[in-house]
Amino acid sequence: MIAVSVIAAVVAMVATAIALWQAREAKNAQHAANKAQDAAEKAQDEARAARKAVEQAASSALQAKAMAEEARGTTAKAEEAAQTARALAEEAQLAGQQATAQMNEMAEVLAAERSRRGMPTFAITPAAPDEFRLSYFGGPAVIEQLTVSVVPGSRVLGLSQYDEPPKEHLAVGPLYNGSAVTFRAATGQRASAVFQIKAEPWEAVVVRADQ
Repeated sequence: MIAVSVIAAVVAMVATAIALWQAREAKNAQHAANKAQDAAEKAQDEARAARKAVEQAASSALQAKAMAEEARGTTAKAEEAAQTARALAEEAQLAGQQATAQMNEMAEVLAAERSRRGMPTFAITPAAPDEFRLSYFGGPAVIEQLTVSVVPGSRVLGLSQYDEPPKEHLAVGPLYNGSAVTFRAATGQRASAVFQIKAEPWEAVVVRADQ
């Protein structure tokens, strides 16, 4: 009986040891399973973050593509506007040249008509910093009196022939064919100016003085 009891006790101890070992192994397995689950969850989080980064990168790429296309459209519009502006500038320059040619042609026609009718012809040129020289030719032998007037916008504030105060209209005469007279212009500078000259009984003419 004692031997049987001893054997039973040994068997029980062995069974207990086995049970303790199995419990420890189960605990270790549970701990490993927890670690594996944590690793899986971390991998899922990283995968979601990577997917989100890929989606953001794709969205940024689409936005960049749209901006590039918009920039190309803007550049094309700018080039088209520049071409239109150049065409308008060339057209305006051509129109200006044509207008100048027409004005010169008209002036030549008027000068020829005045010469044909024996009408006076005048020329005004700057003579000094504040003086202009009026020349008379191509008309009657003498003009008893003519009036030189300031044309608005010509940068001349007034006229005088001697030391009198400047005024808007200046009476000059008598003036012989081929002669010239000098008068002062209240400008203080040699600048292009426009004057109106009126001599009876002929109509008034506008004369430009250029440097």
